[in-house]
Amino acid sequence: MGRLGLPNSFLQRENKWIRNIFDRLLALLNNKRIKEKIIYVYVLCVLVPTIVTNVIILGSSLRLSINERKANINNIADSVSHDIVKSLESAVYVTVDLYTSASISNFLDRQYETDGDYYEKYSTVFSNYVFYASSKHLVSDITFYSDNSTMINGGKYYRIDSVNKEGWYKKFKNAGTELFVYPYYQNNRNINNKKRMISVIRKLNYLGLKEREKLVKLDLNYNQINEAVNSSAFNTTVYVCHGNSIIFTNDREDEGLNTSFLNASLIKEKNVQAHRAFTAYGIDWDVYVTGYKSNFMVDIKHNLILMLVLFLADALIPAFMLALFSNSITRRILLLGEYLEKVRNEKFELIAAKEGKDEIGELLENYNHMTLRMKAFIENELKSKLEQQELVMARQQAELLALSSQINPHFLFNVLESIRMRSVLKGEEETSHMIESLARLMRKSADWGSDYITIEQETGFMRDYLELQKYRYGEDFRYKIKIEEKFHSYKLPSLVLVTFVENSCVHGLDRPGHYGSIFVSAYEREGYLYLEIEDTGIGMEKEQVEELEKLLNEAGIGELQKSAGKPAGLGMLNACIRLRKFCGEGTRIIIESEPGEGTCIIIRIPLEEREM
Repeated sequence: MGRLGLPNSFLQRENKWIRNIFDRLLALLNNKRIKEKIIYVYVLCVLVPTIVTNVIILGSSLRLSINERKANINNIADSVSHDIVKSLESAVYVTVDLYTSASISNFLDRQYETDGDYYEKYSTVFSNYVFYASSKHLVSDITFYSDNSTMINGGKYYRIDSVNKEGWYKKFKNAGTELFVYPYYQNNRNINNKKRMISVIRKLNYLGLKEREKLVKLDLNYNQINEAVNSSAFNTTVYVCHGNSIIFTNDREDEGLNTSFLNASLIKEKNVQAHRAFTAYGIDWDVYVTGYKSNFMVDIKHNLILMLVLFLADALIPAFMLALFSNSITRRILLLGEYLEKVRNEKFELIAAKEGKDEIGELLENYNHMTLRMKAFIENELKSKLEQQELVMARQQAELLALSSQINPHFLFNVLESIRMRSVLKGEEETSHMIESLARLMRKSADWGSDYITIEQETGFMRDYLELQKYRYGEDFRYKIKIEEKFHSYKLPSLVLVTFVENSCVHGLDRPGHYGSIFVSAYEREGYLYLEIEDTGIGMEKEQVEELEKLLNEAGIGELQKSAGKPAGLGMLNACIRLRKFCGEGTRIIIESEPGEGTCIIIRIPLEEREM
């Protein structure tokens, strides 16, 4: 049994699994450059944890702000609800004092014989209570009502028969309660009496005659309650509703005390953020809070500089230290790599700088020891290597000379055959012209001191050859050479263009009844010199073109011995090999041909490798 009571076989499998994961990660890292590894360490161990930590802190701040926002909105709704209830309670407390007053009850029940008797009792009873009630800031007016016919309407007293058609009285009677709170809009004909009202109406049946109807009506100070609601709103918009009417609000659309209540349907267009429903003294109220704006972004802006400084401190200081460590390692490794690259190019140089005493410094010192030993070894082998290089160069030169010598007899045999055919067909005069052109060709060939000539010289040679062919084929044969003067100084192996022109004449145009035309041109495009030899001969099939292109572009010296049966023949194969050796391996032969239409051979030579 192993640790924690687990079987050893299980622990071994666990260790093997962990080792496999570790080895795979190690193999992956071994293929990465040191700078990339340092970047991975920075990103995974510094940058990502820093970002995650800041995001968590930011998210926590956001959640706290959201919770605070919800709490603030709920507090506003609760505060407004409390203000409404408190205002109604203050008015109700006043009605309780009036409800239990024996003097008021006696005054309202008493039968008065004369008006003077009534006014005397009125002044003594009501002065104290009116002053008391008026001292309550939320009460704007107090009025008593009784069905006592001996009392006179006026002041703070009215008979019930004078108000039994008023809306508030009808609502109170229909409610069937002793205490009734009623918000309404007083719409009298007198414009000065049009205003919003909220009244507390109570029966005064605690004392006195029970059969007599007695009421007290307290009108609350609407503006003061509305201001209390506004002060509790804290930069929000609050709606206190009863039924379909908005009784109190700080909405800018509300035009004030002397206008009718706004309709509660207005709230549907708002983004309601909190709602409180409660019942106070028999009446249902709804409080809606909208327009609350959180100060989260303000807090973020205030703390943004601090958060940015902390983030930069957490990110930049480790980045600087890792860059320092990375430079300490990679700079010396790159230096070693630079000198090893020189070794690959057979330049053995010592690292003169003192590059520390750590493991990399020891590696650089070992490189210097290795370089000294390599220098000693190479000095012993240098002479033999130089001799081998000279032999290789001599062999390549011999190959070039051999190629050049093969083409001259081949060309002369074809020319002599042309002279023979012309002599058979025509008289001696034209034959003499042919021999004269042939003499010019032979004289130019004898005058060349090098295997490489200019395009201008090659063009002259080619024009003499085409004149000979024109003698052979007659007026049915035409040719055109279009090579601008700027290309005249470019050098090519001798007889290259003539070889391709000869191939067009012999294999493309030599058919009964039609000899066709040959066009030779040169142009420059995208860093390449293009030489085109186009004929209107018999053309070739697609498979034959592909086979010939591959042979001309890939063949070497050994293919010359096997070229007798190939479509290209000895001359074209010889010319392509010499072109690649002189103009570089970037030289390509491109063939475009259609059966019965003709063939175009394009020689593409990289200008950066050509000789002037």
